[in-house]
Amino acid sequence: MEVATIKEGKTVLEVPNPSSYTFQGQYAPFKAPVFYNPKMEFSRDIAVMALSHFAKTRNGPLQICDPLGGLGARGIRYAKEIDGISKSVISDLNHDAMPIIKRNAAINGVESIVEIEEKDANLLLSEHSEPGKRFDFIDIDPFGTPSPFLDSAMRALKNRGLLAITATDTAPLCGVHAKACIRKYGAIPMRTEFCHEIGLRIMIGTAVREVLKYDFGLEVMLSYSIDHYFRAYFRATMGAKRGDLAASHMGYLLYCPECGWRSTAKLNETFACTCENCSNPVRRAGPLWCGELMDMEFLKGLASQDRSDLNTLKRIKKFLGLLSSECGMPVSFYVIDHISSRLKMDVPPIGKVIQKLQDLGYKSSLTHFHPKAIKTTAPIGILSRVVKEQ
Repeated sequence: MEVATIKEGKTVLEVPNPSSYTFQGQYAPFKAPVFYNPKMEFSRDIAVMALSHFAKTRNGPLQICDPLGGLGARGIRYAKEIDGISKSVISDLNHDAMPIIKRNAAINGVESIVEIEEKDANLLLSEHSEPGKRFDFIDIDPFGTPSPFLDSAMRALKNRGLLAITATDTAPLCGVHAKACIRKYGAIPMRTEFCHEIGLRIMIGTAVREVLKYDFGLEVMLSYSIDHYFRAYFRATMGAKRGDLAASHMGYLLYCPECGWRSTAKLNETFACTCENCSNPVRRAGPLWCGELMDMEFLKGLASQDRSDLNTLKRIKKFLGLLSSECGMPVSFYVIDHISSRLKMDVPPIGKVIQKLQDLGYKSSLTHFHPKAIKTTAPIGILSRVVKEQ
């Protein structure tokens, strides 16, 4: 394999030479003999920050696992850049990945911490399901859906451990392939202007439901939708009450395509099939997560870190600020262009709309889901009136 040397954070990595594995003139990770996606550097940077903050809250050294390791970028970065890691298990089924993981570990001087396995991810995690063998942190970063790995990951995670999952199959989650979403996530998606939030909440909800049978409750510490993937971090706590609390945040999203009204209903609630605003039929998505998408204290912990060595630092700072502004906001968001089109008028400046809503006493902010959208506590009627007046 032809390799190139790159640097992410404090970690030096040998990766497939981008000029040697191309498709239609661009580097194609699936063409390389060992998987590495440079576009996920932003995700890996945030992961290093998240695990670093989590490590400070734990007593004693951490044992972590990257069961879908590729060339080991995540697991090696964790071992290299985070204090308090005693063991980083990196596994992949690709035999060609083994020597390059070993070489990357040696380059970064973490051979004594990194443990390399050539195993199926679920097999590896199942082998660590006994007390005393479990991990403090597990990172499920697959090509496609994380669903097949959730059960074994949960059984291999310690009480109050941190679980991270990624979904790159955004088309099913966003309603483009609804049947695939039902098969993989057990939920009905919805193809709308706010489908990315629905997709993220379906992914989170699937993880929450998956672990309830073990009397575990998942608490969302951080989640987001960006580029071509969804990402979420959970703290898992054992106990039936914790499970009941997590389950209480599950429900459905109701949406009226005629007027733009939307609301949520809990799993055990009855809900009307017609819009409260215009009496037209409503659509339903879910079951999905209706709780918070991020924890403010966790965000503050990330924002307080000195990560001047990160290549994506500027983007991360802006992104974390945007996520912080969304804390406490209701489910779903409004794309101002869509409201303006429905009202048959020009699109007003989004800043003026937010300011006017705040002047009227409604919480309002930009959202990371869409550059021309806002989250607000204002009902659709008030929002439409404000847009029309600008």
